[in-house]
Amino acid sequence: MKALLTAVAASALVLSAAPAFAGEREDQVSLCASALDAQGLAKQDDYRAKFVKAKGGAAQTVTIKLIPNAEGPSLTAECLIKKGEVAEAAIQS
Repeated sequence: MKALLTAVAASALVLSAAPAFAGEREDQVSLCASALDAQGLAKQDDYRAKFVKAKGGAAQTVTIKLIPNAEGPSLTAECLIKKGEVAEAAIQS
């Protein structure tokens, strides 16, 4: 019985952490897209940003796909995010 309660509690903890993780990813995508816009690399009004992947620990390298609102090719961008701020942002070739 004790093992069952422990399993249920662990499951609840994992499920409650999922939305926070998703929110963090949305924030990273938004930060990256804003940095690209500020550098003049890709205007936010012209693209919809979509999360692709993230790697790293305290400093995360976030990859996003920029999907055009009109005609044109999709772009892939990468941002290095440290302490909630974009340290580097670039469009991949």
